[in-house]
Amino acid sequence: MILDVFFTIFCLIGDQLLNSGLGMYVLVIYFIARILFSTIDQNFSILVFLIPNLGIMHFTASTVSIPSLNILICISLVKLVIKCRNIDISKWYLFFIIFIIFYEALHLFSYNLKSIFLLFSWIGAVLYAALYLIYSKNTYNHLNTIKYFLVGLVISILYGIVEFYQLYGSILNQNATIRFRGGAGDSNYFSMYIMVAMFSMLHLVLRGKGIGKKIFYPLLFVFFAGFGILSLSRMFILVVTITLMFLLLKLLLSLRKSKKLIHFIVMIIILTTILSFFYHEEILSLLDLLFSRFTNYINDPDALTSNRNIIAESYFTLMNSDWKLMVFGMGIQDYHIRSGVYLETHNILIELFVVWGLLGFIIFFLFITVLTVFASSKKLRRTAFISWLPLLAMGISYLSINALSNESFYLLLLFAIKNIYEYE
Repeated sequence: MILDVFFTIFCLIGDQLLNSGLGMYVLVIYFIARILFSTIDQNFSILVFLIPNLGIMHFTASTVSIPSLNILICISLVKLVIKCRNIDISKWYLFFIIFIIFYEALHLFSYNLKSIFLLFSWIGAVLYAALYLIYSKNTYNHLNTIKYFLVGLVISILYGIVEFYQLYGSILNQNATIRFRGGAGDSNYFSMYIMVAMFSMLHLVLRGKGIGKKIFYPLLFVFFAGFGILSLSRMFILVVTITLMFLLLKLLLSLRKSKKLIHFIVMIIILTTILSFFYHEEILSLLDLLFSRFTNYINDPDALTSNRNIIAESYFTLMNSDWKLMVFGMGIQDYHIRSGVYLETHNILIELFVVWGLLGFIIFFLFITVLTVFASSKKLRRTAFISWLPLLAMGISYLSINALSNESFYLLLLFAIKNIYEYE
């Protein structure tokens, strides 16, 4: 991991400081080599490690922007398929995954050449997530994968700090339209990665031993929360507030079994109090800026939703114009361009309706259910509520961002599902 971290920081932040695109190409070549010569489980950790920096890890070929992660997923898939030849996989499971791919592929008759290329990239991500879920049942190391994701997010934050200092001279500003986004490329995605990291970190908290880790994890939690607030994401505040309330309620109902988590929360309160004492003006200014994104547009629903309601209305009008679109959808790839709306839905439910129609809700629900059931032999009723928090945070966050068209969604979904069964 140390070499991965060093190389990523050197290439990404070096590129930012020197205003050169060479480092990204070097980094992609490095990770291609890492994936080729690493274990299957290590490959997944590497892919998860790169997700928080998706906004900067892409290159252009013939005016088309290609995410580096897509290439690495395809290479990982080839290795995985070779390894899975001798693994017993349920026929029903395979049939369902193939059915989903086939359902999306049926829409290719309305695709152009670029969309067909994107379709193959999408198929690669879905197949990789589905096959790795089965392969990793007895080999997966969730502890290692969480650490990779956390470190990847820290690198994303470092990149964002450098970017903000170059552009504005500070990470604090008084403009609600200037939002911290790290290396994610988008503030809403960045805030979701923050939430997934904060709640998956609880897995490490329960296994942490020694004074150092008892201080480090609360400090890291506060660090992530601070940059989550800097993203000025309204969804971040709402989701974190709701989930923390549920978490506190759960702890109150099981005090004897939650000593480590109680200590963790007490340390967070202490650290937050200390920081508030020294930086109370900056914190109040930042919170005032964040809440202004609620109050300034309370009488303007278009501004309050960042025009998402107008986008939704445009898609509903389109879907109502043709019963075939309403039932079967128009397909995932480049749907925003082919629809003529030219803006993505920014809501997973509307996205489902647009790309897969009314049938899409049933198919997607079955997809999540099948992945969750086949992820482990452990029964769901024996899983802890806290283990569901990353998946819950993702689910709510995707009500304001896109999901199905992003290959990273399927990796992050698998990571969150794994957390359900690995948490103890």
